Amino acid sequence: MKGLIVTAAIGLLATGCSLLPAPPPPIPAPAPPPPPPTVRQIVVEAPPEQPPPRPPPPAIEPPTAITEALIDEARVLDNAGSPSEAAATIEQAIRIEPRRGELWLQLAELRLRDGQAAMAEQNARKALLFLRAGSPEERGAWLLIADAREAQGDFETAEGIRFQWDAPND
Repeated sequence: MKGLIVTAAIGLLATGCSLLPAPPPPIPAPAPPPPPPTVRQIVVEAPPEQPPPRPPPPAIEPPTAITEALIDEARVLDNAGSPSEAAATIEQAIRIEPRRGELWLQLAELRLRDGQAAMAEQNARKALLFLRAGSPEERGAWLLIADAREAQGDFETAEGIRFQWDAPND
């Protein structure tokens, strides 16, 4: 009987051991800290710089003889009642001197007279890129934009532009 008790005790111990939860997995060792930064790894941000000053406007170059001839031809065509042909001639002059704001402004005027108000506004806005700020040509471009906006039915914007440039509504 003693043997039976010992066997039962051993059986209980063996069974009891299997009921115990398994030990948790070992916790991995923490990763070593990264090495200190080397000189090449250090990034020093410079304070933001002021934007470079705006370059002066390009010197106004005298118009070429070809451009002047095209302008004269466009004037003749416009006086003859052909604003679309006159516009095509000014476009030829613009291909020769694309940075000449006066040409873009003339094209805008011709487009407006030809009933192409949206195109006239685009051309006048392009002219503003090349015209001197505060010049009479700039004022003329804005007033032409006002006329184009009015022709497109945007009376409020046209009035605002005219008010800003101090021009009465004609």
